Amino acid sequence: MASQDYVLGSGVTNIAGVPSFEVGVTYSQYDIVFFSGYTVGGTQTFAAATEAPTGHYYYSGTTASVATAANSPTGVGNTDPDDTSEPSPWTQTLFFEPSYGSSVTFENQSYDIAFGDGYYNVLSKSENSLKTNFNLQFNKRSDKETRALVHLFEDSFNKGDKPSGAYTGIYFTPFAPYNEEHEFYIQQIDRTYDYPNVNTTSTTLFREDQSTMDWQGYYIPFAQTKGFWETGETYSQHDIAYLSGDYSPNVSGWYYYTGETETTATNANGPNGGSATTQWTNKTFYFNLGNGLSVNQAPRFLKQPVQSDYYIRTKDGINKSLLNMEFSLDGRTDKEAKALIHFLEHHKGSKQFEFTPPAPYDITGKVFICPKWQHTLNYKENNNVSVNFIEFPVNLISADVSFSTLVTVDPYFEP
Repeated sequence: MASQDYVLGSGVTNIAGVPSFEVGVTYSQYDIVFFSGYTVGGTQTFAAATEAPTGHYYYSGTTASVATAANSPTGVGNTDPDDTSEPSPWTQTLFFEPSYGSSVTFENQSYDIAFGDGYYNVLSKSENSLKTNFNLQFNKRSDKETRALVHLFEDSFNKGDKPSGAYTGIYFTPFAPYNEEHEFYIQQIDRTYDYPNVNTTSTTLFREDQSTMDWQGYYIPFAQTKGFWETGETYSQHDIAYLSGDYSPNVSGWYYYTGETETTATNANGPNGGSATTQWTNKTFYFNLGNGLSVNQAPRFLKQPVQSDYYIRTKDGINKSLLNMEFSLDGRTDKEAKALIHFLEHHKGSKQFEFTPPAPYDITGKVFICPKWQHTLNYKENNNVSVNFIEFPVNLISADVSFSTLVTVDPYFEP
């Protein structure tokens, strides 16, 4: 097996020839170095770096620069140590810009409990059951950028500074509306070489510290919403606001403005203003569907074999034909897509919402859950969101719930 040329203690990757950082050398975007706190060449020296900053670094600056102590991986980017306004061009984060066509998938991990007559319940497995994967594509990239990108992905498996001995992930700020930095992990790297300086690299990022207990924001951060609902504020369609204050737990929560014209908020037209005056909702999926609807129906029935390979088919109680619908809401603006995804996020894959399906299934009062969905960023102001809606047999949103199941009592039974 051929030997690999790498810096001792820096971790093994499949990319050879990564040099140590040196003062006086000119570096440009996508250069890779190994930084230990020491330097060879030049006149400036460093104290030995602690374990945390030791490792590989990637030049993220768009212009080349001559290496100094100030712009080193642990420098602040300028000669004034108290001025951090100009950061070092070196990073260990995923600073590469994903291509359009990248997507995000959401899927709730749940326990599905079946009862008689088609009734069922869905229980999320834990506070972390809503799993999200970022499927990133980096299309038509140069050989140099691809080399740095693949090296960063490979080297992420070498960082092991957590108390449990586990390795750390890659810090990444996703595209809007998820644009808040978090720690992610990768499991696979796919690269396609088309021509010289034309490469495609794809991977999937996983996050292991997200919890649905974070009411302010799951993947869409609080800062990407209108914040707390307030009187006097101007709201427009697809705005997201949180109603808090002196309201009961049944009323407080996230609301979505459905009106087509702007409005100035008052108590009368606010989320708690009553159905006759408010255009806010938190329980109704109000987004227009468009085209591309797919409905899967598998009515429940009992099949009893008889002689000569014949069968008798009988109905299997009530709730025989609950809808299972898949459709894609295509070409949505960034604002509408954000509201749509936020609505689904905060229903956690198992919480009911009201939805009137398109004709011929347009019976009002139906409730659904959405256990999985996918957001694809086509390009700016153009998003596709594909969803899977499953009809729920009982409307638990309403306070009054009645069941139609027939219950018989033995007349001779004595309690």
